[in-house]
Amino acid sequence: MNTVEVAADQTPVVPPPRLLFVGKIWFWLPWPPLLVLDLWSKAKVFAFMVERYKNEGSIHEVFDSNLLTFQLVTWRNPGTIWGLFQQGTVPLMVLRCLAVVGMLWFVSTTARAARLQLLILSLIFAGAIGNLYDNFTEPSRAVRDFLRFRGEWPMVWDFPAFNVADSCITVGAFGMILLLLREDRATEKVKQQVSS
Repeated sequence: MNTVEVAADQTPVVPPPRLLFVGKIWFWLPWPPLLVLDLWSKAKVFAFMVERYKNEGSIHEVFDSNLLTFQLVTWRNPGTIWGLFQQGTVPLMVLRCLAVVGMLWFVSTTARAARLQLLILSLIFAGAIGNLYDNFTEPSRAVRDFLRFRGEWPMVWDFPAFNVADSCITVGAFGMILLLLREDRATEKVKQQVSS
């Protein structure tokens, strides 16, 4: 709560308004180019695949080795990560919208000095907006995935197709987990110093 101080001449001194999003360049700078990269790459790959193979659903081998195979695909995912909740597109859209609003609130309450946290939030925000764009603009409301990796080492594996937005969300989520673990360790260290 803002308190109003009184100057010596009894004139109230009102503190300046709290600018919730000002000075948080570590959030505002990264996400727009990442969003553009996501939407551009989806459009380019899907257009290339349709032009080359005359339909969606084809697979284009970029490189193939015994250890790693990289393919371009044109798959649409109406669900969430790893193809879960295929029948829950609309509820997932609502949850994603709420998550975006929650992220903006979290950014508004994050200190300007917390640059790494703001950068991580920017990554997650870019990914969320990129996938929501597909939800609201694609006829099937499905997210466009086009990057697919498979391999045979140390065992046979086939990673689900993904896109740039998914990569941003994944890197951001791992970054947030590591940041929270670091803060927990710092808090524990302070508690130990106080108690000793």
